[in-house]
Amino acid sequence: MRSNIIIVGILSILGIQSCQKEKPKKATVLIKKALNQKIEKFKENKRAECYENTYTDAEILVDSIISQQLNLDTMDFPNKPIKPNSPSIKEIPEEFKLVPIKQ
Repeated sequence: MRSNIIIVGILSILGIQSCQKEKPKKATVLIKKALNQKIEKFKENKRAECYENTYTDAEILVDSIISQQLNLDTMDFPNKPIKPNSPSIKEIPEEFKLVPIKQ
């Protein structure tokens, strides 16, 4: 009976050790996989941001080249409107007769 207990004890120790060895390997594999996914996502975001900035810069450059070729002035203001003729100033004579309103 004692030998059975020893065999069971040895098998349980081996079983525990084999489980412990597999878990760290799986955990490190999962950690590395998650880290690689985060790194790839970061690279994708940076690449997309870089493309967007490059596209914006190219768009500005093309617009300025077209503006130069067409001689467009972005600060071109509309012409001032024509002012109407001002009425002539009426002169008051030095002497004039006042007529009362009520009589």
